[in-house]
Amino acid sequence: MTPGSADEDKAALRRHFLARRRALSDAQIAAARQGVREAVLRRCRERGWRCVAAYEPLRTEPGSTALLDGLAAAGVEVIVPVLLPDRDLDWSRWRDTPGGALGTAAIARADAVLVPALAVAHDGTRLGRGGGSYDRVLPRVPAGVPVAALLHAGELVASLPWQPWDVRVGAVVLPDGWHPLQPPRVDGE
Repeated sequence: MTPGSADEDKAALRRHFLARRRALSDAQIAAARQGVREAVLRRCRERGWRCVAAYEPLRTEPGSTALLDGLAAAGVEVIVPVLLPDRDLDWSRWRDTPGGALGTAAIARADAVLVPALAVAHDGTRLGRGGGSYDRVLPRVPAGVPVAALLHAGELVASLPWQPWDVRVGAVVLPDGWHPLQPPRVDGE
């Protein structure tokens, strides 16, 4: 597949998955968020995570502020991205006042990383929104740290276009639980 065709394929897939999300009812989004929240909090308790890098979700995303608040209530330090002008990501503590930037390397202290995605393939190929920010950031995550994309049901797919700069994830979190992917990006977490 040539880079141009991969870009075109990804653009078409983004439109497809965004349209699917826009068609979800508020009740479907709420149910997905509840399932994802429970799965992440359960995994956090099982693994004893002290710091989780996550993100503030958009309206139809399966992540939730309730998830971030739940992690914080459990004593977990939650760090969220701050988009920089060059599309790299700085990090700030969840619910911190603006200006509480921790630096671009702060993700390296996370015990787990939760990332947004529109879809993920079984090999860990992640389809994001096309900005490339997470493809820049994920190489900073130490080996062995689980990286999981939060998805709605139906967004884990057989395959997606992959390009050399695309960084794969090691797991997905669906409303029905945490699912390691094969082959895993990291330690199979």
